[in-house]
Amino acid sequence: MFLNFLLFEIKYRLHRVSTYVYFAIWFFMAFFSIAASDFGPVGTGKVVLNGPYAVSLIFGQLTAFGTVVISALFGTSILRDFQENTFQLVFTKPISKAAYLGGRWAGSLVVSLMVFSGLIFGVMVGDLMPWADHTRLMPVRLWFLLQPFLSLVLVQIFFLGSVFFSVAALSRRLVVVYMQGVVLFALYLIPAIYVLKSQTLNTFWPSVMDPIGMVLFETTTKYWTVAEKNTQLLGWSGAFLFNRLLWLGVGLLSLIGVFALFPMSAETLGSAYRGRRASRKQLVEEEDESAIHTHAALRLPSVSRIFGGRAAAAQLAALTRVRFLNIVREVAFWAIAFVMLVLVVLNGREAGHFRDTAVWPVTYLMVSVVADSSSLFLYVIATLYAGELIWRERNVNFDQIHDSLPLPAWLNWVSQVLALALIELVLLTVVMVCGIAVQAMSGYYNFELGLYAKELYLIAFPQVLAFILIAIFAQTAISNKFAAHASVIGMVLVVPILYRYGIENRLYLFGEIAPYTYSDMNGFGHFVPGVTWSIVYWLAFGGVLGVISLAFARRGTDLDWRSRWKAGRRNLRTLVAPGAACLLAFAASGAWYFYNTHVLNPFRTSKYERRVQAEYERLYKRYERSPQPKIAAVEAAVDIVPEKRSISGHGYFLLVNRSSAPIADIHVTNAKESVTEVRFDRPFRQVLNDKRHYYAIYKLEPPLGPGETTRLDFRMAYLSHGFRDGNEREELAFNGTFFDRDYFPGIGYSPDAELEDPVRRREEHLPPLEEMSPPGDPYFHNVNLFSPDADWINYKTVVSTSPDQIAVAPGYLKREWIEGGRRYFEYDMGATKIADFYSYSSGRYRVKRDQWHDVKLEIFYHPSHEYNLDRMLDSAKKGLDYFSRNFGPYQFQQFRILEFPRYRGFAQSFPNTVPYSEGLGFIQRVEKPDDIDEIFYITAHELAHQWWGHQLIGSRTQGSNMMSETLAQYSALMIMEKEFGPANIRKFLKHELDGYLSGRGSEQRHEPPLALVQREPYVWYNKGSLVMYALRDYIGEDRLNAALRGFLEKNRFAAGPYPDTLGFVAALRAATPPEMQYLIADMFESITLFDNKAVSAVWSPAPNNQYRVDLTVSARKLKADGQGNESEVPVNDLIDIGVFSGAKGHEKELYLTKHRITAKEQKFTILVKEKPTRAGIDPYNKLIDRKPDDNWVDVGKM
Repeated sequence: MFLNFLLFEIKYRLHRVSTYVYFAIWFFMAFFSIAASDFGPVGTGKVVLNGPYAVSLIFGQLTAFGTVVISALFGTSILRDFQENTFQLVFTKPISKAAYLGGRWAGSLVVSLMVFSGLIFGVMVGDLMPWADHTRLMPVRLWFLLQPFLSLVLVQIFFLGSVFFSVAALSRRLVVVYMQGVVLFALYLIPAIYVLKSQTLNTFWPSVMDPIGMVLFETTTKYWTVAEKNTQLLGWSGAFLFNRLLWLGVGLLSLIGVFALFPMSAETLGSAYRGRRASRKQLVEEEDESAIHTHAALRLPSVSRIFGGRAAAAQLAALTRVRFLNIVREVAFWAIAFVMLVLVVLNGREAGHFRDTAVWPVTYLMVSVVADSSSLFLYVIATLYAGELIWRERNVNFDQIHDSLPLPAWLNWVSQVLALALIELVLLTVVMVCGIAVQAMSGYYNFELGLYAKELYLIAFPQVLAFILIAIFAQTAISNKFAAHASVIGMVLVVPILYRYGIENRLYLFGEIAPYTYSDMNGFGHFVPGVTWSIVYWLAFGGVLGVISLAFARRGTDLDWRSRWKAGRRNLRTLVAPGAACLLAFAASGAWYFYNTHVLNPFRTSKYERRVQAEYERLYKRYERSPQPKIAAVEAAVDIVPEKRSISGHGYFLLVNRSSAPIADIHVTNAKESVTEVRFDRPFRQVLNDKRHYYAIYKLEPPLGPGETTRLDFRMAYLSHGFRDGNEREELAFNGTFFDRDYFPGIGYSPDAELEDPVRRREEHLPPLEEMSPPGDPYFHNVNLFSPDADWINYKTVVSTSPDQIAVAPGYLKREWIEGGRRYFEYDMGATKIADFYSYSSGRYRVKRDQWHDVKLEIFYHPSHEYNLDRMLDSAKKGLDYFSRNFGPYQFQQFRILEFPRYRGFAQSFPNTVPYSEGLGFIQRVEKPDDIDEIFYITAHELAHQWWGHQLIGSRTQGSNMMSETLAQYSALMIMEKEFGPANIRKFLKHELDGYLSGRGSEQRHEPPLALVQREPYVWYNKGSLVMYALRDYIGEDRLNAALRGFLEKNRFAAGPYPDTLGFVAALRAATPPEMQYLIADMFESITLFDNKAVSAVWSPAPNNQYRVDLTVSARKLKADGQGNESEVPVNDLIDIGVFSGAKGHEKELYLTKHRITAKEQKFTILVKEKPTRAGIDPYNKLIDRKPDDNWVDVGKM
């Protein structure tokens, strides 16, 4: 009988259209992931699209999203006998429980594997497509397809299918079958939140507990290089093995449980199933009876009044109430709601955390988190319960009685919408309460209920309501509940697909509203019009579909399409007014949105922007090395109009020809489309004005001779009009404007405007991105890294703003005045020259002031963001003290920090001025002694740039970013270590190691050595921190700082030629003792990795109350190329060997000394004065080790 049930299940599924639909979904999802690199989860870069990593990622993600499909395949197989009322007949035969349950389950397993095999075939067929990016494809290897399928897909189907089958067999409820898929997928988000949101490094147990396997996949492959991703499969070891065994075991236990608990008795099953159906039928009857009799109960015996308006209102209220209660009585509903609330709370607790450090749970952060965390569940509930409400009467065979009741069609439809809307409103309210509770539990009590209300009730709820209307329309239009569910889900899934393929207009992407970001400084700001009109647009669209669904609602027994079409057309005549109103609102709001986003403002897709970039490079790259004059002085008057988000101004550049030949043609760029006029103080004519690429060429008559100067006068303006469909100018705000010199003209060709992504370059038929020139290049040796069109400049500006705001620019404030309703500020750097790198800011600031010696310290901040001002000032004072003593004097008499809205999340160091995002550290909350004080670190890092970037600027050649960013990192680390201690820095460096190792796997071109870094932040930031801290440990802080000071003194304010890393590395080499010279080559000139491991350690008593520790370690040294291919080299290195007492995480050093390691495995005998508990090699991970956790070992007794 087992075989009979197995074959029946397979044959039944093979005759169902849904089986082939499921297969087609997975086939085409995998197909397009290979055939169209934009489509899949792998993204751009150098990871091959059909390699083992990419295939595993595709299979894993699509299987995770397929939980509902697995639930349907396994759950409905056991429910079918009860849905069709055939279970009594089936159980009259002598069938064993094992045959019945086992056959159904095994058949579902076989069918599921057949469905998901579409993934394999999709990859294989996608590889054959002529339009595929064959530079990112490798020859198909069958094992690279089968192993991920077996280890990820098969295990997942077994586990999920077994659980779903068991739950369905014991509950015998169809809604439970579909809900459990949603709930289990949501449970996957819990470890994902813990790992990804908090950026914790403790990922072993979250990986093991991940039921879907994608957190496991992410953490397992996190440090894989590009080469490994293209050649290496997931191995059955470590967390991956534990995870697979755990969830295989859970699946097996669920099968054992259902076998034990399932009653193989027609009488027992029948009574239970009939009881539930009778109960649901009674509820349906109660709905209609309450709707009919409510008015009668209130107005007896005046039966004739039951059809009036008051009666309809009473019926509507009663029917809505009953339907609302029917939903909230569902166990499945509460399961979804419970998981939603758990995720809301978890997300809320982790909101804003960075490197395990918390932030204050301000309301804008909390409301964003709770809205995002609940949105999936709100849409799932709308999708599923729209079907339940529409099909409820037919599911219990009560539809003919219901349809014959004297209820207006609109009343029945409106009650369904209202019931679902009320459910969503209640959930949103509960979500809000959860957010407030999380804030209160965190000791934060400024709840800002108005902000919660705006975000949840005025933004989130209208979107959900529009979705409800569309879900009900789908259930009305499609005569199959599950097909309607699929259509709604498909409509949601197709939106990101359309966006990836260039359809970026939100008028055509269902449910997409204009993007927005709330800021404490600026509120909803300039985003309000776009958000409002896009919500109105989609709500009106939902209304149009709602009117149609009302007209074509099923009623009676004539349910064929011809009969429904006739009835619908007839019903539409009575719905002209609401239909016309919704249609008019839809058209009018859409037209107004289009006018603002396409007429008042240019609408440019990402593809258009890439094409323009490619054209710019093809047209003007030839001018990159053309001699151009350098900017020697800037003077400007800028007017900021915050209330209009507009700026205007005029000014001049003093240009000087520092080349040896006359310059006739001056190339002027207009990066921000803001320059309106350019003039020179000598005869000139414009020979090119390319408005598409914002490139112009002016011919001077006569040419500018060597050493001569000329004045370039310009006017600039940017006026905001209406609103955009995204891509708003984030730098312009009602409060917190912050923009830089890009709004002024640029001189010469800018390579920064080139396309960098290798895939996009191939799409635009461009050659590979040109490498930065090597150190010593004769042309770029005279061009600085940050401003190719200038050296050091004199700077003076006047900036005006609204009377209630303060405007700030680099320079010393000379005077301030009010004139013509405007507030003016004059800033002048005097004789002090600065880099051609300046900014303008304006906001309603409070100012906190302090002083370090003769340097004035100021923080311009939003009034409610006072949490960390003292730490910022403390960091600035300690940094000024350390940097001045060790590197040389600070060149300015002031240092200022200015807060700007969190639309952009960075801090940036301009001369004596640091704009600092409100979302980056102003709300950080240091709770524990070992928390990483991010705001102290960021302030110190940006201050350090006043030396490394504003005194020393490298040439525009390979490696120069290291002399700016890496040295700022090192400088910040030094004062952090003195402030918080070595243990805190070791924690920080663990995150830096994590960032570097994970960054290698996302490399789009090739990883360079640190001294030749180009466009790789993970190298100059993360690796740079590790290298400089390790070098300090090896050669000593004083020796290293002396080398840095000497190099800075030699090159301070150097201009043409600029310093490069050849000289910098030579300075470090000169400061390094002979026995450690190899460190310079390993750390700066090559990519060197270690695989160190503490193999074993035992202790035994020794004379004089000492302990003898016998420690065995292994060490491997590896050299890697830019793709991550590694080769082992002989080890002959000084490496720390340590012995410690105390518990893990609270170790006390008993012995820590560098030993020369010359073999792959070495033994050490060490005497210590306290009982040892742990020992290791390079225990503090000073060297770059891809497996840092195995450097320690517990010390046991011999």
